[in-house]
Amino acid sequence: MTSDMTREKPRLLSKRVPIVLLLLLFCAVSGCARKRTAVSNLPSPADPPESVHRRAIRADIPAVTRRDVAILFSSAPSYVDVVTELRKLLPVQTYRLTLVDVEAENLPRMLDSLRRPGVFVFAIGLPAARIARDQLKAPIIFAQVFNYQELLVDGRTVRGVMTMPPLDLQVQDWKRLDPRIQRLGLIVSPAHTNLIPQAERAANAVAITLKYQISNSDRETFYLFKRLVPQIDGLWLVPDDRILSPTVLRELLSYAASHGVRVCVFSDALLQWGAFLSATPTPVDIARTLRRILQTITTEGTNDLPTLTPLSEVLVRVNMQTAGRFGLTLSQRDSWVVRGEE
Repeated sequence: MTSDMTREKPRLLSKRVPIVLLLLLFCAVSGCARKRTAVSNLPSPADPPESVHRRAIRADIPAVTRRDVAILFSSAPSYVDVVTELRKLLPVQTYRLTLVDVEAENLPRMLDSLRRPGVFVFAIGLPAARIARDQLKAPIIFAQVFNYQELLVDGRTVRGVMTMPPLDLQVQDWKRLDPRIQRLGLIVSPAHTNLIPQAERAANAVAITLKYQISNSDRETFYLFKRLVPQIDGLWLVPDDRILSPTVLRELLSYAASHGVRVCVFSDALLQWGAFLSATPTPVDIARTLRRILQTITTEGTNDLPTLTPLSEVLVRVNMQTAGRFGLTLSQRDSWVVRGEE
């Protein structure tokens, strides 16, 4: 019996050895894994201490919040041109941009999506500005709206861009093109009499006398113009649909051509009706000015921001045929941009 037990013990030991080896191997592997994990959490010898510090700082910096901006517009080409330029100035890294065509069928749904805190609204043109005023509570920054007074609402942030390019740039270039001009006429509505002193200063700076009238309707505008004709060489038209209509514009421009009066208009389309030159804002300048207003509102508030911010350049186009009828010899260029100080 004893010899049998003695012979059995080595067999039992031989069975335990592999188990012990496996346990030792498992412990060794586990220990190495813990060491490797610990090592991986330490900086690499190739990483200098300042590199590790920079990574730690970047991890603590919160993500930049994009400014929430909507652009409301209708499909008129002049409005679309401004929207195109404005989009270039609002990069996606900084702005969360929503485009809203106010003539689209999905307008109600788009407006609903904008009824949230923190939205700023650009409104291009009067139709878009009216919708922004009536349907949204957000701050409004408008452009290409001449009769803007109806947009001003108590308790609302409403600011805009002047519709007419700088008057001094207009008259300076007019004088350069036509040195013989000495007397200009200006007709405005009661809501825009503030243009009179601005126009007087601009005209006087280039030795031109300004004569002005105040009109209350389109027919009265034509009547006042005919009274002014013997006293002026040129007429400065403003884009005021309260005192102008397509019918009166045609009659006025025809009468001016037959009586030797050069007319500066506010739209290139009126050149084909016989106007001498047009002075219009550039889409790029409008877009730059809109963005500048937004930046001022968000960083400095509105205390020192005027209701209307002036533009800084004007696009001049000349009707070469009309210029020839007035005996003016001009270069072959029919359009150019005149820039002032921003």
